Amino acid sequence: MRRLLAAAALLAVCGPAAAFDPLGSRADLLDLTPPGQLPLDAELGGGVRCPEPFAGGDISLSEVVRRALCRDPRTRQAWATASLAAARLGAARAAYLPTLNGSLTRSRIGQTLDQGGSTARSDSRSRGSQLDLAWNLFDFGQREANVDSARQTLLAAAASQNLSIQTIFLDAANAYFGLLNAQGELAVAQEVERINLQSFLAAEARHAAGVGDLTSKLQTQTAFAQAILARVRAEGNLRNAQGQLAVSIGEPPLRPVKVDADDAHLPDTSFVKGVDELLELAQKAHPELASARARLASAKARIAVADRAYLPSVSFNAARSTNDRRYDNATPALDQSDRSVSVQLNVPIFDGFSRHYQGVAARAEFEQADAELRGVEQKVALEVWQAYQTLQTQTQTLDSTQKLLGYATKSLEVAQGRYKAGVGSTLELLEAQRAMADAAQQRINALATWRATRLRLAASLGKLGFWSVEGS
Repeated sequence: MRRLLAAAALLAVCGPAAAFDPLGSRADLLDLTPPGQLPLDAELGGGVRCPEPFAGGDISLSEVVRRALCRDPRTRQAWATASLAAARLGAARAAYLPTLNGSLTRSRIGQTLDQGGSTARSDSRSRGSQLDLAWNLFDFGQREANVDSARQTLLAAAASQNLSIQTIFLDAANAYFGLLNAQGELAVAQEVERINLQSFLAAEARHAAGVGDLTSKLQTQTAFAQAILARVRAEGNLRNAQGQLAVSIGEPPLRPVKVDADDAHLPDTSFVKGVDELLELAQKAHPELASARARLASAKARIAVADRAYLPSVSFNAARSTNDRRYDNATPALDQSDRSVSVQLNVPIFDGFSRHYQGVAARAEFEQADAELRGVEQKVALEVWQAYQTLQTQTQTLDSTQKLLGYATKSLEVAQGRYKAGVGSTLELLEAQRAMADAAQQRINALATWRATRLRLAASLGKLGFWSVEGS
C-alpha cells in the first residue's frame, strides 16, 4: 500500500519541488501518518514524471493503473486538498511565534501664514520609522487546541487522498476488465459465427443435393444471421470499452488499446482470510474509516478551542519609532525617538454571545462527525462482507463454467457429427450451438467478474496496491 500511494503522489506531482515549509506541516505527517497511509512529503523524491503518451497497442493492468493515477484529475484534486490542510496546520502553528511589523513614512509639509498683510511661509520635511513586536505568551491552551484540530484535519485529508487513489486504482482496473471481457465476447461471437456458417453451408449443400429440406436450410441461415448480428454488437461493445480504457489512462478515446490475460493463470488470493479476520482488518486499515476518525478528533479539538475562548491571554508588546523633521527656514530641526515595552492581559468580557454559539456549533459538528463515523463503519463492514461472499461464489462459478464449457463443446461436436452423418436433426444442431455459445459467454463473464471482485475485496480492506495486479 505504501508503495502504491508514494508512487501515486510522485506521479501526481510530476516534477515540482516541495513548497517552502519552515514550520514542518508536511514533514510532521511522517510521524503522524498511521501505517499504510501516505506522508505528504512524498513529492520530495523528485525527478518522477508522468509516462509518455501511449502510442497504442497491448497494455498491462499495472501500466493502466500507473497511467490512471498520473493522469486522473482526482489525483491532483486529492493532493491539493491535502496540501491545503497542511498549509492550515502551518498557519495554526504560526500563532506560537511573535509578529514583527515595520513601517517607513516620508512627508513634505508646506504652511503659509497671513497676518495683517504680512505673509510667512514655512516648509518642512519629515521621515519616520516604526517597529512593532507582539508575542502571545500564554492563552490557556487555545493555540494548542487549534493546532490539534488542524493536525487531525490534515490526517483526515491524507486518508481521503489514500481513498481517492484506491478509487482511481479500482476504476482503472474495472475499465481494463471491461475491455478484457469485451475482447472475450467478440472472440466468442466470431467463433459462434464461424460455427453457424459451417452449419449453414452444410445444410445448403444437403438441400442442393436433394437430401435436406428447405426448412433446415432456412433455420441454419437464420441462426447464421443472428450470429452475424451478435458479432456486430460485440464489435461495438469492444470499441466502447476501448474508448473507456483509453480515457481512464488520460488518452483520447480513439487511441487503440488492447489487453491480454492468461486465463489459465489467475492472480493470487493469499490475502483472503476468514471473514472475521477480514472485517477486523478493514476496521483498522480502511482509509475512509481513518478519515472519519480524524474528522471526529478534529471536531473534538474545536470544542476545546471554543471552550478556551472564554479564558484570558497574556501578550508581550514592544515598539520603537523615530521621527526626523527638517525645516527650510531657521526653525531648529526636530528629532524624536520613542520606545515602549509592555505586558498586556486581555480578558474577554462580552462579545454579543458569539463565543457561546461557536461552542454550540462545535458540539453539533462533533455529533455530526460521530454519526458519520458510525455510518462509515457499517458501510465498510458491509462492503467487506459482500465482496467476500461474492468472491466465494465467483470462485465456485469459475469451476462450474469451465466444466460447462467443456460439456457444451463436446455436445456440439457430437451434434455436428450426427448432422453430417444425416442422423441428427437441425434443431439438435442449433440447440447445441446455442448451448456452446452460452457456455463460452458465461465463462468469459465469470473470469472478468472474478478478477474484478478480487480487487474489490482488496479495496474494501484498504489494502489495494500494485501487488494486487501483478500477474493479472
